Amino acid sequence: MASESPVSRQNSNATPGKGPHVLACVFCHQRKIKCDRKSPCANCIKADQPCIPSTRAPAGAGRRRVVKDLLERLNQCESLLSQVAPRDVEGRPFTSETPPAFRDVMTTASAAAAADSPSMMSYVSYEEARKQPDQRPTGKIVVDEGRRTFMDSPLRSNVVDHLQFSKLSLNDQADESTGASTTPSVANTTEDGSLDSRESMDFDILALGAVEMLRLWQVFLERVNPMTKVIHVPSLEPLVFEAATDHGNVVPDFEALLCSINVLAIMALSEAESEQILNVPKNAALRKASLALKKAVSKVDFLRKYNLTILQCLVLYLVSLQGQFDRHASWILTGMLVRIAQRMGLHRDGELIGLTPFETEMRRRIWWQIIMLETKYAVLAGFCDTLLPPNWDTRLPSNLNDADLLPGSLEPLRSREGATEMAFCLMLYESRHFFCENPVPEFESVVLGQGDLNADRSKAIEGLQSLDKYRVIVDQLEERLIFAEKRYCNPTIGGIHVLACKLRPLVAQRMRDMIAHAREPWKEDADSLAGQQSLFRLWVIHFESDLNWYDTIDDRFRWYPKLHLQADAFSVMIELLQWQPVGTLVDRAWKAIDRVYFYHPELYGLSKRENVQRAENLLAGWQRRELAFRNVGQSIETPVVIERLRGSGNFPASKAESFPESFPTATADSTLFPGLHNSGFEGFDGNVLLNTDAASFFWDGVGEHHAH
Repeated sequence: MASESPVSRQNSNATPGKGPHVLACVFCHQRKIKCDRKSPCANCIKADQPCIPSTRAPAGAGRRRVVKDLLERLNQCESLLSQVAPRDVEGRPFTSETPPAFRDVMTTASAAAAADSPSMMSYVSYEEARKQPDQRPTGKIVVDEGRRTFMDSPLRSNVVDHLQFSKLSLNDQADESTGASTTPSVANTTEDGSLDSRESMDFDILALGAVEMLRLWQVFLERVNPMTKVIHVPSLEPLVFEAATDHGNVVPDFEALLCSINVLAIMALSEAESEQILNVPKNAALRKASLALKKAVSKVDFLRKYNLTILQCLVLYLVSLQGQFDRHASWILTGMLVRIAQRMGLHRDGELIGLTPFETEMRRRIWWQIIMLETKYAVLAGFCDTLLPPNWDTRLPSNLNDADLLPGSLEPLRSREGATEMAFCLMLYESRHFFCENPVPEFESVVLGQGDLNADRSKAIEGLQSLDKYRVIVDQLEERLIFAEKRYCNPTIGGIHVLACKLRPLVAQRMRDMIAHAREPWKEDADSLAGQQSLFRLWVIHFESDLNWYDTIDDRFRWYPKLHLQADAFSVMIELLQWQPVGTLVDRAWKAIDRVYFYHPELYGLSKRENVQRAENLLAGWQRRELAFRNVGQSIETPVVIERLRGSGNFPASKAESFPESFPTATADSTLFPGLHNSGFEGFDGNVLLNTDAASFFWDGVGEHHAH
């Protein structure tokens, strides 16, 4: 019998092993879900997808790929170093053999030549502009709502100073009589924008029926998405339909995003629509949705386990906080959002770091919406500039519809020429991008003049020269927006394109009004109270501009500008009207106030202390206005807001009469109000008649407050 070979003996003695390892199919691998490794697998059957088995990479492929990636990175680094390396006169980079002294001389000469180059002189980077100390206001510490807060915005700090002085000057009797009515009520709890509310921890996720959830989704698509554009509708819509039919199968990340969508959709509803769709008042629905959102966000542990879905949720959440939450806390929350985005690399353009076209585009959309939020909240917190990472280079989003973006495609994307869904957002981003390239942190100081320029001719000349510079900047801005408008917008389509076309005249004209009227005295004898009172005219023009936008905007999108009413600035204007009963400018101010209350009926809510104080000041100011007209034998038509406040029964006649006959100048702090005693009108301070939206309209053109 022939002897067996060693190999045969080894195979015969070997224990039968397991079968070959089966890999997850391609569909399950892409979706990152567990595959049962059958053919076809259960997931492919359920999704009606072809079940294609994955193939194992050849041995050593991973190592070769790593080496290739390292070589590509090394070549890229060498290329970048060669671009920035010092060069000699003929353009050759220095080598180790080049004498050090010669390298120093040539480097200095190259720098001087670059400084003389027109192309180099015409561009100042965002980081370099922020570092120029002579352009940035020094700032100061102010007391805002009981807290010591730093502000470098002259506009915001003056408003805060005036409001603080007003609070100190309140009549004790008025405080005592309104104490009971100003106790915070349940309705105020929606203002708690914190993400760790204990109340929300005991609140179940808002259980909406499939019909209600899909109707809110439709409201979001029609009214909110065109103004934010941070989600990809074709990718998200199937998940929304699935969540509407099966609540228990929703992953936590998407649950948080869906809750933020619900909150903004409810904010975009009218009171009647809320009753019709949700069968509850809007305030109640918004409160429940906000609590559900807080719980959903807390569940995902967003500070450590962040991704694009969570970032989309947080962006929409901060959009919803505008006008509802403390502006300083909102700015801090936005800083957290910026840091998460920076950690994920959104501040670097996706093309530069090798991302797919789809992910690159979505990251651009999210980053630029973050820029808008950071800019606005920084302005409201009292800063002239944002604190974004200085080295960000993310490009503007492309002019594309969602249907043009395919998640799995590797084909490069090209912007469309013509109208797309991105029209409104791109118009906003273009205006903000202009000021990123042309920062103007000193604009407020120049417009305000920092004192009476008529007293110093040299300062007056310097101020006029600065204003001329800003006129040129505004002209350049408008040219850029005209080009963008022709490229992105088509008003004949209607809807969001009509609104996008209104941004250019709103932004450009408001800046021109600030420049034209900030230092001009009011020339009508009835209103000639001093040169500083021209700021009051600027203030009225600001509110008139916003209200004209309200009048012409589509009802579907009116929720957006109503988010931005600056309530503190509105309060200052109302209070100052107590001391100015008559005049053409005063007539316009009263008309503007009546219209603001028409569009913001939530200002009638007396559960908030600021609304009560605002109403008392209105009644006192109107009583003096009536008295002034009565003294000259004239009658005057009573505004609707005054009739409604008087008819509420919450403000007896004695309340309005309790205000002093003259402004309490004896207790005024002359360091806060330097022009108080020299203005030609006792008790009038031009520095408090400020357009607090001066900086925010660089990017959005509207102010701060939510309309419930």
